[in-house]
Amino acid sequence: MNTILDRVLLLLGNLHMQPIDFESVYSGRNDLTPLESIELFLLEQQRLRTEKQGALKRKRANLPAEKTLSAFDFGFQRSVSKEQMLRLSDMTWVEQAFNVCFLGPPGVGKTHLALALSVRALDLGYTVVFETLD
Repeated sequence: MNTILDRVLLLLGNLHMQPIDFESVYSGRNDLTPLESIELFLLEQQRLRTEKQGALKRKRANLPAEKTLSAFDFGFQRSVSKEQMLRLSDMTWVEQAFNVCFLGPPGVGKTHLALALSVRALDLGYTVVFETLD
């Protein structure tokens, strides 16, 4: 049986749009005008596309792990302050085409900080590629 829902799902595939759970998106929304329904549908499509692009960027970034600045022990490593890292996490250095390089002996948190900045950049929509110098 070819229902309207089946035809809509086929059209979504033909238009390279993500299938959505119509019941969860539109439940309790009987008061919507046709234009409001289309807007709600398109907003959901945009959310799904952004989510998919973010997952793809994370995969392509080749991060060995996802770290955050909040998980870093700044008490253990005193050569860099939390304020310095928070300033770096605003990504103005990327916009100004500067580089950040972490130097130090093994086990002091260089990779953790680099990964934390990478995750933050991905969250802000930047493209990231993580490589080691080994």
